[in-house]
Amino acid sequence: MTSTTNVPILDAIDPEITDRLVTRRAAIAKGAAVGSTVAMGLAMASVPVALAALSREAFGQGTALPADIKAVLDFALALEIFENEFYKAVLGTSGSAAQNAAFVGVRASITGAALATVQQIQKHEAQHVAFLEQQGATSALTATDFDFTGGRGSGNGPFKPATTDAAFLLAVAQGAEDTGVRAYKGQAGNLIGNNDTTHNAVLEAALRIHSVEARHAARIRRIRRLAMGAPDVVRLSGTIRGGGAAAAGATGSPSADVVAAFGKIYGGATPESNTTHVVFNGSAEASINAASLSGIMGGTDAVTEAFDEPLTKAEVIAIVQPFFIPSLA
Repeated sequence: MTSTTNVPILDAIDPEITDRLVTRRAAIAKGAAVGSTVAMGLAMASVPVALAALSREAFGQGTALPADIKAVLDFALALEIFENEFYKAVLGTSGSAAQNAAFVGVRASITGAALATVQQIQKHEAQHVAFLEQQGATSALTATDFDFTGGRGSGNGPFKPATTDAAFLLAVAQGAEDTGVRAYKGQAGNLIGNNDTTHNAVLEAALRIHSVEARHAARIRRIRRLAMGAPDVVRLSGTIRGGGAAAAGATGSPSADVVAAFGKIYGGATPESNTTHVVFNGSAEASINAASLSGIMGGTDAVTEAFDEPLTKAEVIAIVQPFFIPSLA
């Protein structure tokens, strides 16, 4: 039996439960009334938040969520708490004096558009945390359970330069946001049905969730690329063409640990450079290497950029565990 940590996160949900969510989602697409909880959740434009909203709509408030859905929501909550506490520490608004003090050396350098972006993203993350908790997700994590240097409590991990170097801090923030996106990207279809007359409308809504969810990372990229004198490695950062520090636009001479960490985000066991995909040929599923097709504008780069490669839960844990002092599972 395949471990639930070795599959894309939403694939761990029992198909019968997914069908129930899909049925409810299809009804909403056809004009069925939705409660304020669902309306709020879908407006937040986050795949795990949308899952939480649909779950409560399908199973009812006051009813225990199925264990596999709760496991997905609990894991999503842990990631949202991590991001929320990270941005709070950067801003100096953490409930932990030690976390605030850790970033005092870089705080004055986060100004203008960068400051406004960090403030807005932190507000979004706080909203996501509150919403997931309201829908039944639970976590014992607090501000002191994180080490944003990536040292699991040592305070001297490979990402410590982010506490003093604003450019490196934004590279780390981009990597964190891209991890969140890859954790759920390509999985919006798990919340929709493929065989109902409103499929196109539902698909459009699901893709809108995915696109809005990625805007945090896109905004950070824009700030980094517009910075005075940004080198090509920064301007081209985050392209889905493989891993390593160059993919994140980490400048200078990053340590081997930093290079490896960014490699997990932009490469990994299911790398974004993958060109072989399962497609529907009209009657059945078929495997095809899109790079071998002729007449594709942009070649292999265009192929890899055209497909989504979600991270498995195990891959997400491998990326974020160094920042969590408690062990994730």
